[in-house]
Amino acid sequence: MQSISFTGVILAGGDSSRMGRDKAQITHRGKPLWRSSYDALASTCNDLLIAGRRPDLAAAKVPCFTDRLAGSALAGIETGLVHCKSEWITVLPCDLPYPSVSLLNRLQAACSTDVDAVVPRTRTGREPLVACYRKSALKPITCRLESGNPKILDLLDELNVCYLGEEDLPEGWRRAFTNINTPADLEQLLAPPPAISFFANSGTGKTTLIENLIRELMKNGWTVGALKHDAHNFEIDHEGKDSWRLARAGAAVTAISSSTKTAVISQHQSEQSLDEILLSFAGKVDIVLTEGFRQSRLHKIEIHRTELNRPLISQLQNVPGLVAVASDSPVDTEVPVFDLNEITELSTFIEKNFLK
Repeated sequence: MQSISFTGVILAGGDSSRMGRDKAQITHRGKPLWRSSYDALASTCNDLLIAGRRPDLAAAKVPCFTDRLAGSALAGIETGLVHCKSEWITVLPCDLPYPSVSLLNRLQAACSTDVDAVVPRTRTGREPLVACYRKSALKPITCRLESGNPKILDLLDELNVCYLGEEDLPEGWRRAFTNINTPADLEQLLAPPPAISFFANSGTGKTTLIENLIRELMKNGWTVGALKHDAHNFEIDHEGKDSWRLARAGAAVTAISSSTKTAVISQHQSEQSLDEILLSFAGKVDIVLTEGFRQSRLHKIEIHRTELNRPLISQLQNVPGLVAVASDSPVDTEVPVFDLNEITELSTFIEKNFLK
């Protein structure tokens, strides 16, 4: 079977009016936003181009083409299809902080001569700006633009579209569709993620519950971080290893990195504040689930197991921020109680109250 080639198209024709400044050039994680889309497309496409009057973003191998009828994302897709060297294009906006190469690979794998476009469709709707379009879509796009109807969703109803549902998308798919339109969006992007602390009597199964919640939330498209509080000193380094020797020599921060993971170890004289720790998760996850921190400002969920024959901790002492209890039997409390063995209900509660 002959492989399909793709031209990557960065949609950069907007005027950033709601942001009040050029979105494409906003620096995030050490590079301008448009470079995130560029890097993802460069990993999955044969050629690249920029749709929109943006000569400042163009380069020798990444030409820029002005939209024929400026003012809509659909015009950028038309520009891509007119100037591409391939039968298919893969499009991304210029303001995506977390484009997903895995997602693009799955979209491209679904492309065939039987369809005009491949588009993700989730519980939040269709995502036509993170998608693939075939040359066969060009004529209907041009007709819609010239008739004054640049609405992409209306176009999709006219095309033969292959939709990829949530079950077809990689874990953490929600972040791949996040874009930055306003200063409030940017502020949220840089802020620490929401966090929930789980606490319980010893032997109740905190870690098991958190494991199950992580799997459920990730299945629903969220990216999850985890944090465990240790009341004692812990040691990750092994005596004699290079990172151990560097720390012993006085390095305040040591790190080790590979193609799949990075570990950073910071030395400090006193315990870091919870706010400092959560700030290190900013921009990396949608939510953090923690063990411990019972007296912190975090929202908290208590876990209760009947066979331990022990009362709720929150019935014996004040626990600030208690929002729910997960128990294997009914308990008398003023907050909502969820079945410890029905993780979907607790996950839905967390999504509804702490995730957007």
